[in-house]
Amino acid sequence: MVDNRFLADERELTEDDLGPYLQPLGRSLDLSPIDERIKEIRADDEIEAQSSLIDAELAPTLHRTLDLTRNEAADTGLWHYLCIVRFPEFVHYRWDHVYDPESPGNMKEKFLKAGTDAYSNALHRIWWGAELTYEDGESGEVEDRDYSRTKRVLGFQELANDILDHNFARYVPVTHACGDLLCHDMLNDIKEEGTYDDPPSNSNIVSRTTTLLREELTVRRVEMMEEDDIVETIEDLRDVVMRREAGWS
Repeated sequence: MVDNRFLADERELTEDDLGPYLQPLGRSLDLSPIDERIKEIRADDEIEAQSSLIDAELAPTLHRTLDLTRNEAADTGLWHYLCIVRFPEFVHYRWDHVYDPESPGNMKEKFLKAGTDAYSNALHRIWWGAELTYEDGESGEVEDRDYSRTKRVLGFQELANDILDHNFARYVPVTHACGDLLCHDMLNDIKEEGTYDDPPSNSNIVSRTTTLLREELTVRRVEMMEEDDIVETIEDLRDVVMRREAGWS
């Protein structure tokens, strides 16, 4: 039913259309805070349609409102419902630029991927990006969570993609270290402190560093690594990449 007409935003699918395929979640969730936040984001002149800043700005509200267990969040049907029935306008607003009627797979996955794939589904990826990067406040209450790292990661699309597309993202200390050591602010500070004749781009640094990290972790058991070791490993790989990108030996 998710055909090219739907992907092109030429028709809607309602709960009545999908009635035979819907099952209750088992509890009620008030989604109005997400509606309101999406309206605010769309009204913000500084946030353009299709921008990764949309993900960063929506993530805290989405994650707080969908206060799910990880087991619940692994239910693909939940995200299919949210994207196809409840928030299809948001998915189009964020991702219409990837739609190609001759090759609709990239757009279809924004509605229909989920489960163990934390990278593709338009809302699933934002929720998991927040889940893997937020920190609890002292009270432990949902309202006191710190999403500053979440916004840094999701606001830098290459960083979000390169973290969420790798299995190491499921281990929170690695995700936190990548978010802290490979964000724009950190990379820009390092480049300003150095003497690079031709500073490497942040996107290239992130892509190459996370690729090397994935290779490194094929021969090391990440759960056995101390947090300081994780940080040192990522810093060392990042420095190697930056020197190579800048043409240093």
